[in-house]
Amino acid sequence: MFSHPSSLYVHLPWCWSKCPYCDFNSHVLNDESKINTYTKLITKDIENEAKKFKQSKLKTIFIGGGTPNLFDPISIAKIFDSINTNFDIESNCEITMEINPGSIKKVKLMEYRSIGINRLSIGAQTFNEKLLKSIGRDHSPKHIESVFKTANEVKFESINIDLMFGLPNQSRVMAKNDINKIIDLSPEHISYYQLTIEPNTKFFYDKPNGLPTSDKQNLIQEDCLNLLEKAGYERYEISAFSKKNFECKHNLNYWRFGDYIAIGAGAHGKYRLTNDDMIRYQNASNPNIYMKNIISNESSHKEKLLSNSDKIFEFMLNNLRLMSGFSIAHFESATGLKYDAIEKKLSELNNLKLMQYYPSGYWKPTALGFKFLDNLQCEFLKV
Repeated sequence: MFSHPSSLYVHLPWCWSKCPYCDFNSHVLNDESKINTYTKLITKDIENEAKKFKQSKLKTIFIGGGTPNLFDPISIAKIFDSINTNFDIESNCEITMEINPGSIKKVKLMEYRSIGINRLSIGAQTFNEKLLKSIGRDHSPKHIESVFKTANEVKFESINIDLMFGLPNQSRVMAKNDINKIIDLSPEHISYYQLTIEPNTKFFYDKPNGLPTSDKQNLIQEDCLNLLEKAGYERYEISAFSKKNFECKHNLNYWRFGDYIAIGAGAHGKYRLTNDDMIRYQNASNPNIYMKNIISNESSHKEKLLSNSDKIFEFMLNNLRLMSGFSIAHFESATGLKYDAIEKKLSELNNLKLMQYYPSGYWKPTALGFKFLDNLQCEFLKV
């Protein structure tokens, strides 16, 4: 018997071009006919997953990429018809779709909205034209403002804007200008990430000039966090800010170590068995292999049974990102493990002033712990 995940992720893997910093599973679209084929096959994948998780009642759906708005509303509608046919969806389900803010017309956004998408995530990254070009983005600041205004007119219930900092040759003034601009637009949600140079990206092999030093990045982040706080945005996760009651429910499920269903090339999923065993799985990353597997009725999953050490590390990898931390009761219910599995390590980190325990039964990183979060998370590889 399986758990009943309440979140579903759909991956649409293609882009017009590959950004030099991007390490996501995205591929340049060189044959537009693939979109129709992929759409048809992804509905079959949905049907197959629904047989396993037929009792799931979906609270969140997230369509990511890639650039999902390469798929026209007809294709997106077919995907949602399949989801609606095969799954029970709660009436207040949060349904997010990522979009590139390049030239996208109002009628297209209206059609996405009519399908049922109620939350947009706009990949802005910066409002500075020169910086956009330096990171390989093909849109302009005017595109960002235009698509945001149009999305508001179309009445999406919530809009997220992605911003990055630590960009090549970005000054503190430039970064603050980005934050002031986004505050003027006033989206319900902001994702604010530091540029990291990841392996297997163009920037990894051809490092850009002018990357800010760590000290400068810290100053930029401190400046911008203060501006967002003064504007009324709550930092509820290390890189996520929202107005009250507009947190991303889908991502909160990830960060709380919840279960979720994976659809599409390269998508990751997690579920648990009734004996508290947990399975992590991933679909074939290459879209052509993923589609071939579905056509031949072969499983595209690579599954892994999580060990107790895996459970502890993955739980901490996600939950330590939350500003609220985690409760002992949540650790035990989410992992199926007893608190004594982590008690000694938490005590050590408390002595190092990296973690703090609250009488309400919650643990969370200290300010110092959040500053060195990557190192803190890695401590739980040693448990």
